[in-house]
Amino acid sequence: MHEFSLAQSVQETVVTIAKERAAKEIKKVILKFGAFALIEEDQFRFCFDILKKESKLLENAELEIIWISGELRCQECNFEGKIEDIPQKHTELAPIFQCPTCESFATDIISGTEANIDSIVIN
Repeated sequence: MHEFSLAQSVQETVVTIAKERAAKEIKKVILKFGAFALIEEDQFRFCFDILKKESKLLENAELEIIWISGELRCQECNFEGKIEDIPQKHTELAPIFQCPTCESFATDIISGTEANIDSIVIN
């Protein structure tokens, strides 16, 4: 369950930033997660809710999660597009995506693996 360690990292980072800016409280934390970051949102929220109680600065903060769609690029024809619209083949390790234009499996994921703190609102 990497959601706990990710939530702990977010909690530590935003509290550190808020303290550096002499904030009285953190009102909102906005995160951006990619569709392929392998983060289970409900588990992350649960962990974050537990961890935010460890800091007076964070205890009443609202959490907003923005999901970023996955996109790929074909190495053969240079097609770029969103992954949910593209055929895929599942292997033991990870899905392999097929280009809808030339049907090549030589594709690279170019977005959708993000797990970033976008911004925080402090008071």
